[in-house]
Amino acid sequence: MEKELIMFPSITYAIKARDTLKKYDIMSMVERTPMDLKVTSCGYSLYVQGNIDEAMAILRKHNIKFLGKAVSDGR
Repeated sequence: MEKELIMFPSITYAIKARDTLKKYDIMSMVERTPMDLKVTSCGYSLYVQGNIDEAMAILRKHNIKFLGKAVSDGR
């Protein structure tokens, strides 16, 4: 099962993003970025349950830095 992830430069940004999205009733989960998708050494992502583009717009509005989005095969 494929899932879309928002990738972050650190766990700090990922947690801040999760907490911000929760205020908008968008549920998400912080998880390790799969090895084949890692851009940086840290490698944390947010799996968003819902519209990922809406979530990224909210993060931009709140100036929360992210690296982009990627698709994981769910493993």
